[in-house]
Amino acid sequence: MKQTIALASVLTIVVSSGCSILPKTEYTPPPPVKVITEEVKTEIYHPRLPDEIELENVQFFIINKDNYDQKVKEVEELLGGNFAVFALTPTGYESMAYNLQEIRRFIRQQKEIILYYRKATKGEEENDSAPIRNGNAER
Repeated sequence: MKQTIALASVLTIVVSSGCSILPKTEYTPPPPVKVITEEVKTEIYHPRLPDEIELENVQFFIINKDNYDQKVKEVEELLGGNFAVFALTPTGYESMAYNLQEIRRFIRQQKEIILYYRKATKGEEENDSAPIRNGNAER
């Protein structure tokens, strides 16, 4: 029994003292962490710009009461037979011209967006030597 009490006393002293009975060493903090920021270029595929639009010539005939018979003959010769016309009123022609201008505006704006992103994702050296198509300068 005396041995049990002695053993329990020794264990209690060892457990309660913990590491304090070991020799003390000087604490050295770890070196500070260095944060390095490195820019990584994202490789983005740049499809080539579409070719310029090649438009065909359109031939307009103005037909009125005074030249009806003459224009009917001209159109029949061009078509090789039957007389057929597509007619537009002046207001309809203005609407068609406006619609074509809107399409042109939309395409130009899309092209500017494409050129902006192309310039933003290339290095400065590449931007200086990049060809400008269709005679439009990058803004």
